[in-house]
Amino acid sequence: MTVRGGWVVKTVAVIGAAILTSGCGGVTDNPYKFSDEEVAAAAASLSDRPTLAVTERQVTDALMRISEAVAAIAPDVRWRWHRERSQGGGCPGPYAYTQGQSVTTPVLLSDTPIRDADWPAVLAAARAIAADAGMDRLDVHADRPGHHDVTFAGGDGNRIAFGTYRAATIRGITGCRHP
Repeated sequence: MTVRGGWVVKTVAVIGAAILTSGCGGVTDNPYKFSDEEVAAAAASLSDRPTLAVTERQVTDALMRISEAVAAIAPDVRWRWHRERSQGGGCPGPYAYTQGQSVTTPVLLSDTPIRDADWPAVLAAARAIAADAGMDRLDVHADRPGHHDVTFAGGDGNRIAFGTYRAATIRGITGCRHP
């Protein structure tokens, strides 16, 4: 019993040491800790970007243009503003440690979803408008009959969430900016 128990303890110790030294699981890594240099670089980059107010207008303008394009393709989709605008934190990575802020626009909501037959044309129009506004990356979260959910994103942190399921929604989020 003593020999077997000692073997078990040694085996567990060796496996534990292997896990800790292999980097598996990131036991010692902190994904929320950034060096002073990273934070300083993030703060400096905010000075090169438009203000939060200018960026919010650009993102909101893109939302409005997308809603108008959808209404032209699918006239039964009627938009209304839903929820309040929010401003504050929400800056990712090292930007979280700067004076930067982000805005989430009110949601444009249609109680009538976008029909599957209209979705390809609507998506193409929305994608062109988003790209024109600097959000040229398309992330597809859902794409099946009756449920479409995408995000248009730009390298500067601006993004538009757009989708349809039982309703249709468009929401904008600015990148991190100086107020």
